[in-house]
Parts: sequence; C-alpha cells; structure tokens
Amino acid sequence: MRPSLTTRHQIERDYHDRAATQTRRDFYSWGALDVADEFAFSLIDQPHDRTILDLGCGDGANAVRLAHAGARVVAIDLSGGMVHATRMRAITAGLDDRVAAQQMNVEQLAFADATFDYVFGHSVLHHTDLHISRSEVFRVLKPGGRAVFLEPLDHNPLLNLFRRLTPWRRTPTEKPLSVAELRFFAEPFTASAHTEFYLLALAAFALVPLGNRVLFQAALRTLCNADRTLFRLVPALRRYAWVTVLELTR
Repeated sequence: MRPSLTTRHQIERDYHDRAATQTRRDFYSWGALDVADEFAFSLIDQPHDRTILDLGCGDGANAVRLAHAGARVVAIDLSGGMVHATRMRAITAGLDDRVAAQQMNVEQLAFADATFDYVFGHSVLHHTDLHISRSEVFRVLKPGGRAVFLEPLDHNPLLNLFRRLTPWRRTPTEKPLSVAELRFFAEPFTASAHTEFYLLALAAFALVPLGNRVLFQAALRTLCNADRTLFRLVPALRRYAWVTVLELTR
C-alpha cells in the first residue's frame, strides 16, 4: 500500500533537503543523461520571452539553462533546500530577474489556469501521483502550450535489479514509469510523443570504474547512435531503455 500524499511529500522533502547540501559525484555528474537532456531541451524550441514552469527544479541547473535561452522561468520544488539552491544558482548566473523559485508541490500548483507556454520536468513525474499531476499540468498550460518531461522507465529487469541493490540512491516513494502510465498521462492532451534513450548505451557504464570521463562520454554517445538505429529497426525494444522524453501538447 502506497503512503498517503502527505506522508510521501514529507519523505520526498526530507530526502531532497539532505541532497541539496551534498555535491553529487557519480555518473550523473559525468553527463550520463546529456544525450537525452539535449533532446528534451531541443523540444523547448521557442523559449525566448516565453513563460516556462520548471517542475521539480532541483538545484536549478535546468531553470538557469532555460533562462539563459531567454525564457521567464518559474521554478518549483517540494524541497526548500532545492529552492534555495536554485535561487543561489540564478543569482550567481546573473539571472535572478528571470528565475522565480518557489517551494510548492506538483499536485497542488498555486497558479491560475492557462498560465504557462511550456511546462518542463526532469525526473519529477515518477515522484508524483499521476492522476493529480496530470490534471495540474494540463490545467496550467495555455491552449497549444507544450509539456516536456524526462523520466525513467521501469521495464528493464537489469535496471530494476540495480535499483533494488542501491536503494540509497532514491526515495522509497518514487516509481519509474511504465509505457501504460505514459499513455495514461498523455490522455487529456491533443498530441503526444515519447522518445527513448539508453539501451545498448548502458554498456558504457562498465567504463565508469576506470575514472576516465572522456572515454565514458565517447562510448556513451557512440552507443546512443547505435540505440537510435536499433529502436528504429525494432521499436518493441524501446520500452527497455533507461529513460524516455515525453512531449505533450495541450
């Protein structure tokens, strides 16, 4: 039985408040998600002077990236520690006039209907109640507005084994998404698409113990190119990828 929304929010808040005080030094800091990230950001194709909601903003890296592209960004996170980190990052970048960070949960957005041109989320939906967050994302988007989310998938048994063996890397209340859940989330929207990343490319992670970031990045990008070909030839394998980028149009 899943915990109540209030209990889950407290678990998530405590975990990410602690994470906000730590410097991450692992394969994420080596750019493990760079290929998927670049694709996700490319879908925010007209950021200049647009109003973008960054859901689950974390340390503010994505909010600042969007602000650098000319967007007006409202960045929210359940964690007060992460909100503070976002504000400090925006100030350091000289973009605090374009990034407004607020502590808020995705299931209860304190914004009027049809407020945002884009909604962007990086690894956030799988922390939420999809029934509620779906309604909220749809509600705050302007007609014709778009939402872009990068999320982990739950179909690969090797990835799921890794998740079970490393529980300290994530909250106990999060759950990677299934293809069925992607379809559910997309139901109210007028158009949707999802693109998967990292299947053969997962082999690059065997190079991490060597401590060579350049070699890791080169192998990762080469294998991501192979994945694109594989997914085109055998679409059924897409569900076994590590992450998906979901694009929605209201």
